[in-house]
Amino acid sequence: MAVSQNPARAARRTRELRDKLDSEQPVCFYCGYAEIAVLRRVSRRLLEKHHLFGRNHDPNLTVHVCLNCHALQHERLLDASVDLRPEANPVKRVITMLRAEAVHHEALAGTKRLQAALLEASLADTRR
Repeated sequence: MAVSQNPARAARRTRELRDKLDSEQPVCFYCGYAEIAVLRRVSRRLLEKHHLFGRNHDPNLTVHVCLNCHALQHERLLDASVDLRPEANPVKRVITMLRAEAVHHEALAGTKRLQAALLEASLADTRR
């Protein structure tokens, strides 16, 4: 990481970004990407809000994710045949939401396996 030529300005930018993200440690929910310097405004958002069940099925259940994970999760939803269009039938809507939730949990499981592997590698490095 390069050293800033103007540490005061860099600190101010970092504070402003943290304030906009409403978090001291903003990270992607799935991959954990946390480099605040690149978590900048995307259109009107700093991180993408990912609707776990699809905006039309539950507009309030969201997590913040990086652009890569957001695109990947949408592809996974499509691969799982999760229809993101509005569904009037409540039973079909719940079926769709359950499928979307399964996609979410599968992604989280992959993230947790990766985190465990990284910790194991770090632990092995400290033993050497």
